[in-house]
Amino acid sequence: MTYIKEVTPKEDYQLEVKLDNGISFVLNLKPKLNTIRFGLLRDKAFFSRAETDGKIINWDDKVEISASEVFELIKK
Repeated sequence: MTYIKEVTPKEDYQLEVKLDNGISFVLNLKPKLNTIRFGLLRDKAFFSRAETDGKIINWDDKVEISASEVFELIKK
């Protein structure tokens, strides 16, 4: 299983995601901001608090995305 090593919030609601296997990519969350689940991320200060435990990306335990969901989102 591949784990998320690091997440770095970027401009325009994008996250740079680095995996433990050396691969990195940018995840664009802007299209998700008008959903109930991700609406809190519209606050840029809140968005900038993204962190990971390797299995999920989370924001103050209020919004989270699992590693498997991250991989699904980048396929789209």
